[in-house]
Amino acid sequence: MKRFYCPKCKPAELAIDYVMKRHCQVGGFCFYRLEEPNGSDTCFALSILHLLGIDFRDDNTLRYLINLQSKDGSYHSIFTAYYAIKGLYFLEEKPEYDPTEYIIKNIGNYKFNIDRVPAEVISIFKILYCLVDLCSVLKIKIAHEIKHDIVNSILSFKNEDTGFGYIRSTLLETSQALATLEWLDFPVDALNTEDFIRKCEVPSFGFTGIPNTSLFYIEHIYGGLVASNIMSYKPRYTGQCADFVRYCQNNNGGFSRGTYGGISTIENTYYAVHSLSLLSGLKHR
Repeated sequence: MKRFYCPKCKPAELAIDYVMKRHCQVGGFCFYRLEEPNGSDTCFALSILHLLGIDFRDDNTLRYLINLQSKDGSYHSIFTAYYAIKGLYFLEEKPEYDPTEYIIKNIGNYKFNIDRVPAEVISIFKILYCLVDLCSVLKIKIAHEIKHDIVNSILSFKNEDTGFGYIRSTLLETSQALATLEWLDFPVDALNTEDFIRKCEVPSFGFTGIPNTSLFYIEHIYGGLVASNIMSYKPRYTGQCADFVRYCQNNNGGFSRGTYGGISTIENTYYAVHSLSLLSGLKHR
């Protein structure tokens, strides 16, 4: 993951300050600044600090993440596992107990049935994305037949517009599908998905979440840049992407979902910082 580090850049300094003010004394992070840490805020916060070149060390945060795991190596949920293990990764640490069996078991449970995807999950690929990412981070080898089944399952949701999604293609689902396939060593260049990415480009803000719509939110900019990076495609409106992201930053240093002054969250701040990191990398291609 390329770091976006600009020591004289005020937006970066403000983002660091925003994140650190949401660090809990008991360990972990909470975007609404109470002593109520949660896995997602903690993982996104650690990722932001990593991207911005901050060497963060905190024993309480380390212990908080480790304690999210049960002694049998399992977690309360796949997402709890994802945020805990990824958070530990940014701290250059590993879980106390081997989670391999738990991760592989859940890959088998979720790779096929669309009805098993929770209603609150807006991307059908998010669970697989998390599980395969964890395999990549922990260097867990996925059996060939399971890998083959996962690839075929994802490819079954590739649409005629070269994007991915259930019912219709979306930029977020496409970016997660591409990332998962790339982790599985699938030749994503052969998919020609840059055609769909182009359909999502708009000159006003950079990207929209679905072609011919006005879905201009920070996660769509992020998804478009991630997909473009995977496909080695240089977006046409990088300046507009950068401007949109910067306009999402609030006075408290955090970033909101849109440019209309919404509430800052650590998750949206992660999308912003990672987007600027990806844009920084595009300039050097």
